[in-house]
Amino acid sequence: MNLRLCFENKAGVNIDEAAVFRHYAENYLSGFDVKWAGTISIPHHDTNTNPMEPLWQYVIEDASQAARDYLVEYLDRNPMAGYFVHVYEVNSGDGDRKIN
Repeated sequence: MNLRLCFENKAGVNIDEAAVFRHYAENYLSGFDVKWAGTISIPHHDTNTNPMEPLWQYVIEDASQAARDYLVEYLDRNPMAGYFVHVYEVNSGDGDRKIN
């Protein structure tokens, strides 16, 4: 399975420079095999702030069930300052399913 991580900024937080956000996120996600994927918009019902604003995005390709479970546990235990992190499980042919 592939995992899509989408980072929605909280009120008052706006890093609009990709290189700065990448430095911040890649430090936060060190230990996970993440790949930068630019920006994406997610469905209105999944956002916590302004709907349809582009969110920063990373993917984890070919994640194991153990990596998926550890990622969800890590995000719950260690929230990212300034951001809501949305995680989608992407299985071929099934579409995206939000898991966090």
